[in-house]
Amino acid sequence: MEKEDYQWIILALGILLFVGLIIKPALTNEQPNYQLPEFPSLPPLRLPTPFPTVTTRPVTTIPTEPVITVGTTNTVSPVIPTTTTEPSPATNPNWNGSTETVVFVDPSTYNVNLTTFVPRHNEFIPQFSNQSTNQTPFRTANFTSKYTINGQYSGTTGVMDIPYPYWELWYTVEPAMSDLSAPSEGAGSYSTVKPAFSIDVVDANNPSAFVKTVIPPGTLDLSLWKDNDPRPWKEKFYEGNNQYYFIIKASMLTSYSIDVKIPNNYLDKI
Repeated sequence: MEKEDYQWIILALGILLFVGLIIKPALTNEQPNYQLPEFPSLPPLRLPTPFPTVTTRPVTTIPTEPVITVGTTNTVSPVIPTTTTEPSPATNPNWNGSTETVVFVDPSTYNVNLTTFVPRHNEFIPQFSNQSTNQTPFRTANFTSKYTINGQYSGTTGVMDIPYPYWELWYTVEPAMSDLSAPSEGAGSYSTVKPAFSIDVVDANNPSAFVKTVIPPGTLDLSLWKDNDPRPWKEKFYEGNNQYYFIIKASMLTSYSIDVKIPNNYLDKI
């Protein structure tokens, strides 16, 4: 497009403006309107809805009563002794250190039936007859015998009070001579009954539970002990401060001797 074309366009626009602003109002007797035309209204601007504020629920605290301690504030759990260490020494003012002889009682006192235990050749021997012997109880420099039990046959003892956390059971047996050279009566074979011995240690306050069953190690054969006699055997107990009784089962023995021993340091002895 050339320069003259622009001039004609500008002239045409000027004529339109002159007619609209001057000629038309003069013909219609209207005042010229110099205001800008109204534009359509726009909808109001809405801001985005803010995210809701998340608030945490208050923590409900349950009041607790204050712990009141007496003496020291540290609580030490009791240590269960192992089988390799002895408990701390203790003293018992109720015992003067003298040895007591334990008597046998009727097994029915503890609802014990020893008739099922055959001591020798299917021959029942009275259980609770006088079984005392003149054997000298064994002692050492480190222990004192609190109770001694001497006998030959099966039986049940009276209750023994052991108010110490540690004690030992020392025992020895004297087997009878073997009868294997003679056949049993009414049978063509030789007898197979051999010497036997065991001690059931029972908690007198809980008779339904056996504390321990003590059995001599090896075979009760005098011929095996000529060069190295293992007697007396010793059994250690790391539970005490209680009352006990023994259920003794014996077969083909000349005698047995049992000592309940307490460490001398519990008696303030050296």
